[in-house]
Amino acid sequence: MNGAHDPDAYFSRRFAPLVKAATVRIHAARDGYPHGGSPEPPLWGSGFFVAPNWVLTCAHVALEGEGGEVGVSFEGGSARGRVEWAEPSVRTPGLLPAPDLALIRLLQPTAHACCWLSPRTVRAHGGERVAYFGYTEIAGTVGAFDGRCTVRGEFGGDGLLRLGNEDEMPEGLSGGPLVDVERGEVIGVLKGRRGGARDGGLGIALAQLRRIGVPGARITREEDDPYHRVLHAHDRYHADLHADVSEARDTWTEAQSGLPASAATVGALTPKRRVVLHGLLAQLPPPTGTPALVALIDELLPRRGEGLRPAPRGWREGLEIYLDRLELRDAHSELEAVLRYAVYAATAEHPYPATAEAADAVWVWVRDLAMTELPPLARNRLGAEWHARVRARAIGRARRAGEDAAAGPLPSVLLEITERAWEQGRFDWYLTASRPAGDLPLGEGRNGTALADLPAELAGPLGEAFRRSDEPDRPAVLEVALRQALLHLDVDAWHIPPGAPPIGEQRPVVVRCADRPAAAAPEEAGAGPVPGPQERWTRLHEDGMEHVCVDCDEGRAEDVTDEALRDLGPRCFPVLCRVPGGDGGRETVRRIIGSGHPVALWRRERMDPVCGEYHRGVLRTVKSGTSAHRLPSAVRELRSGIGAAEPEAYWSRGLTLLYDDPGRPLPGDDDVLETP
Repeated sequence: MNGAHDPDAYFSRRFAPLVKAATVRIHAARDGYPHGGSPEPPLWGSGFFVAPNWVLTCAHVALEGEGGEVGVSFEGGSARGRVEWAEPSVRTPGLLPAPDLALIRLLQPTAHACCWLSPRTVRAHGGERVAYFGYTEIAGTVGAFDGRCTVRGEFGGDGLLRLGNEDEMPEGLSGGPLVDVERGEVIGVLKGRRGGARDGGLGIALAQLRRIGVPGARITREEDDPYHRVLHAHDRYHADLHADVSEARDTWTEAQSGLPASAATVGALTPKRRVVLHGLLAQLPPPTGTPALVALIDELLPRRGEGLRPAPRGWREGLEIYLDRLELRDAHSELEAVLRYAVYAATAEHPYPATAEAADAVWVWVRDLAMTELPPLARNRLGAEWHARVRARAIGRARRAGEDAAAGPLPSVLLEITERAWEQGRFDWYLTASRPAGDLPLGEGRNGTALADLPAELAGPLGEAFRRSDEPDRPAVLEVALRQALLHLDVDAWHIPPGAPPIGEQRPVVVRCADRPAAAAPEEAGAGPVPGPQERWTRLHEDGMEHVCVDCDEGRAEDVTDEALRDLGPRCFPVLCRVPGGDGGRETVRRIIGSGHPVALWRRERMDPVCGEYHRGVLRTVKSGTSAHRLPSAVRELRSGIGAAEPEAYWSRGLTLLYDDPGRPLPGDDDVLETP
């Protein structure tokens, strides 16, 4: 580009018309705005198209509608829409908490323009000059409105952006797009004014869209995951628009190509290369989950850099994280790195098979670009890596054919809750996510929180931990590490987030013992060998499992002794039935732990004095799997049955599963205590 570049003038000329064409007004679910003398329906707020027939807006705007339906009007038409996702999902008085976002799906196909969503979610926001767009009502007439301001910084840790007060922000703009003026890409959603006209406004960073939950069921098609459904449609739309030469039109890609290289280009990834690559990746199935995506990036460029929040979900943000890590010297190296990422994405394991055409299209693009831009050695490396990964994936699939994926260990999140020794009834917590390369710390609370307030305080940190760990049809296990005196805590009954079903219905929840005594000697005098915790754990998971009800024999109470517990075979784990004594069975649980058992079942309460149904239910649960790997998921299914009011599951009310892998010490277990 010749001459000085004026970002504001260029934005107004090239990008503003594109944004306005994709911005919508949201109102009651009726046939749009009537024409002529009829009054217009009240304006609820604004929004913008992010993919064909998908509108992004604020939750507090979308939730105005009854029955989840809203009206959407835009340049050239109007349509009914249905709220497919909103967080929060219920509107309450006052300012809704973050992320305050919603997706609306049009109920009939409509031709319209779409905004370009920034993939740059690595850096913190602050200092950008942004434009905001939407609709407002002046003197009884609804009309388009736009303004300019700067991002002053972030507010808290939930993606809220503090906006300056350089321009007016009238009512009705909530839900409209925030667009980076220098880069020409949407970076957020306008939430509203902070307090008054002089206080500026609040926005929501686009990355908060990744808070759309991971599906609980197995993904067999793109439509099963709302996040990928919308983002893939967005990327294919812009790639198709760029490739279409049937008529002359301005596009986001063409406008971005006219920007200075410093604003438009990430290394070798020019706007035109980027839109093509995003479109190709959007024809592939998504990653199998955040853990697999992070592992792929680490394999390409090892570096512990998982601080990005919310956790990455798709190929487009994975590419940006990878590019942000690169420290390369020349354009050839940068381009080879981009093409290598494309090779890895196309040959990765996917939740469902990619079409041969989609995978081949990625390779053709990589090969053709490498042929014209890279030296022979780099081309050979890419070709060899492609073919090696294709062969390895085929071998891996053949090896796994017929295997039960659920038989292996589930991903896990560890929550440690510790009562303060100097402040009874006040608790601290520490949160980590399990990773093959080592546990990843995700937060801690050192505020001395009351027990009743822990669920609300932990809702945000746990939500992020689960996004980082969940896989489709494989929700992460929540491991709760508690001292023996607190093992009765009903964490599985907590509502996280508030208003959601109990967390034990949503995912497996197990307890671990944070103050397990040192393992007893492997052989007691005169008693023969005693299996240690590690041997018991291994045998339960490799050789199958059995259970023994140690405190009840056909309805008769039995004393539980340390000797009887130690004498249980290595493939047996203890079950408690009777919840004896005024301590709710805590002394018996203490004996179980002291005897070196890493797996046990008990109930916090007893619903019926006749325990036959309990015994039969435990037997069915244990026999539902061939090894102890199955137990956390089996207990979750029982809790879900209680939530669904299934009488057959009532016997399991208050069921607690001790599931304490001795091969994975709790953080701090190996700390050496020294005399001060």
